[in-house]
Amino acid sequence: MSDALQILRQAASDSGRFAAAELAAGALRCRASGSAAEAWYVVSPEGDGWAVSLETPDRWLSESIEGDMLEGRDSAEELVDDELVEVGFPNRCEKVKHYRDDARVYVFRTRVPLDGVPDAARGLATYLLAFEAAFSQLGDMQGSDGE
Repeated sequence: MSDALQILRQAASDSGRFAAAELAAGALRCRASGSAAEAWYVVSPEGDGWAVSLETPDRWLSESIEGDMLEGRDSAEELVDDELVEVGFPNRCEKVKHYRDDARVYVFRTRVPLDGVPDAARGLATYLLAFEAAFSQLGDMQGSDGE
């Protein structure tokens, strides 16, 4: 598992799409670049597989993302699927759960469907970048007008 995370960290760093990519507590945490508030893309083990999430302690950032999805009438799954299709990923996005966890962090989270993906680490990297591409365009993920 740690080999997959090392490969994934390198791919995230090489993409240039994150302000930082670090391994912590058995997960990869990538700081969102250009966001109006602190936000992290996280890849972590979940059960016998993996999950990708966007996490922020900022309620307003979370609400701005959710508001854009409601306004645009596209679900998070549809937005991620659009990105996955573009890069030829063989599976579709499972349900994206949106909640506030016990640490009062707002989370958008989904399992990564790796069935039929021959290289799990590269599949995780592809999925992480598709997830980032979908969410980076929502709400205040590219900063706010007031900045």
